[in-house]
Amino acid sequence: MKTETKIQKTGYVWEAKEVAVKEATLKYEVSLSVLEHEKPELKVIVFKSNDVMEQVAELKEGLPSGIVDALGRELEISRKELAKMAGVAERTLIRKIQDGRLTADQSERMARIARLLARAIEVLGNKERALRWLKAPRSYFDGRPPLDFADTELGSQEVFNLLGRIEYGVFS
Repeated sequence: MKTETKIQKTGYVWEAKEVAVKEATLKYEVSLSVLEHEKPELKVIVFKSNDVMEQVAELKEGLPSGIVDALGRELEISRKELAKMAGVAERTLIRKIQDGRLTADQSERMARIARLLARAIEVLGNKERALRWLKAPRSYFDGRPPLDFADTELGSQEVFNLLGRIEYGVFS
């Protein structure tokens, strides 16, 4: 009497195989396999190339200003909020949008925020959870939301680090 049972659990597949039957005792082998997370489909910033060096060159050249509104829509925030989050004066950002191209620094900041959102979606499973997590005050950040730290490289790196700990189940 050999049976297999599969139990689907969020993020995991538990497989149990009945190995031996001795009187009233059953022995099971259980294997746990983690389901692969799908990479988030965040198409806010689309680089011309997959090569990192060419992407860096694109950032230095300045990205098209359309990414500002696209990123704002993805984050469900206004231009004013996005400008503050990126550490850019709102009037300056509006002027660059009218010019049609961001500066290298502004491009890098927008790309950093988009990467944070993409990473949060990857770790937390979907966009709604990611946005809720990024916008809600967190004790780890002294009661401030993680997105408040997107305006500096050091701050955003700490958000990336915390997402990594969440992904691997390390409690902070």
